[in-house]
Amino acid sequence: MKSTITKTILIALMILAAGTKHINAQKSNTMNKILFVVTSHDKKGNTGEPTGFYLSEVAHPWEVLTAAGYEIDFVSPKGGKAPVDGFNLGDPVNKKFWDNAQYRNKIEHTLKPDEVDPEKYVAIHYAGGHGTMWDFADNTALAQIATQIYEHNGIVSAVCHGPAGLVNVKLSNGKYLVDGKKINAFTNEEEVAVALNKEVPFLLESKLIERGARFEKSGLWQTHVVADQRVVTGQNPQSAKAVGQAVLEQLNQLQMVARITQFGVKSGMEMEFRKALSDYVKHALSEPGNIMAEAYLEQDKPTTLWLIERWESPSGRQSFENGKHGKKLQSLAKKALSQPAVEFAIKDLEPLSKQQWRRTSKTEDNQLMVMLFVDAKAGTQQTFKDTYHTAMPQFRSEPGVVTYQLSELENDETRFVTYEKFRSPDAFQYHLNFPPVKPVVEFLETKSETLPFQKGLHMLIEFAPMTRE
Repeated sequence: MKSTITKTILIALMILAAGTKHINAQKSNTMNKILFVVTSHDKKGNTGEPTGFYLSEVAHPWEVLTAAGYEIDFVSPKGGKAPVDGFNLGDPVNKKFWDNAQYRNKIEHTLKPDEVDPEKYVAIHYAGGHGTMWDFADNTALAQIATQIYEHNGIVSAVCHGPAGLVNVKLSNGKYLVDGKKINAFTNEEEVAVALNKEVPFLLESKLIERGARFEKSGLWQTHVVADQRVVTGQNPQSAKAVGQAVLEQLNQLQMVARITQFGVKSGMEMEFRKALSDYVKHALSEPGNIMAEAYLEQDKPTTLWLIERWESPSGRQSFENGKHGKKLQSLAKKALSQPAVEFAIKDLEPLSKQQWRRTSKTEDNQLMVMLFVDAKAGTQQTFKDTYHTAMPQFRSEPGVVTYQLSELENDETRFVTYEKFRSPDAFQYHLNFPPVKPVVEFLETKSETLPFQKGLHMLIEFAPMTRE
């Protein structure tokens, strides 16, 4: 099988269907609302001790997210005034929240679950406090809200005991939300340390592991936050601010614009168009809002060129496109292209940072770039994502891999594209023989509409920016 793949890779590649094709982003840039979930339960089991939502686990994420321009609404299982715990106004952030008339009113008049429209929110955050252990897990209405927000490309976050709200959240495919994801929460050791391990209805860490979570934790009261596939979780009150910051980072990634553009250039115009594309890339990389920009030509068809770019926001890319260098490229394209450019709007799965995108090969490397378009059979796309999710960390840690990314075409959930940059052909051959690649190849050979190694594979030669370590 491996020899067949290698042989196929080396033959001439079929180019994607010609003609104008724009797959435009459908981001809800006007949506700036986040839903915070707080408990309605006010007693710690049979102890008689009062509890409620933990103030800092609301206030600290609230400060981070409202400072970034997001509006927050509150919902609780029963609605109305939410009981509060950890009432420490010596914490300036807690005091800032408590003294804010608008949000004080909201926390004292929380929505009921049936009053919430999930489509209005880009994220949902479950604040902790021991009360959550009694009224979050079995609230099906709240679970359905979380599922809808998540499956509409939103963020789900929780801190401390807040992940109690995640233990029974199921996705439309029947799997638990936390299944297979890195998750963090109040640990069993921390529950023992506060002497409530016999009072709570279940141990949160154990229940999450039972649901398939890949549980991560640090020592008692240490800040620990993990983000995995748009789910952000924090261990304890000390992690509350970091959870807010991680949610904000995830939200910023949702605003990212990622594009792949294919150009079919007329014979004799290749060098002129390559020069213009190099100029475009060079100036794009100098823009503050640019994450990455690269230009390639097909290894076996130098009249086919590719531009790959990512921007922090739609406005950043649009501004550059409407500027001097964008207009220059557009003007030349009118006379240099043999067919209209084909643009693919994509959404990165498990996104990379700007620093990661700008990693380069070494001077002595014989870099090889592989791009693979995949058409998954309808109904198998989640299996495809799960297969890659398992393999991705291993692929990225291979010694010969510079960058590895899987992206989904925005308007077609069955279509994907990989971006695979290797230091050399030998590194690529190592990848083909790497055991974690086997389930991926098996999927591609059995669950694809067309064999991607024949029709979707593109071996590319970089010509801009050509930087090396």
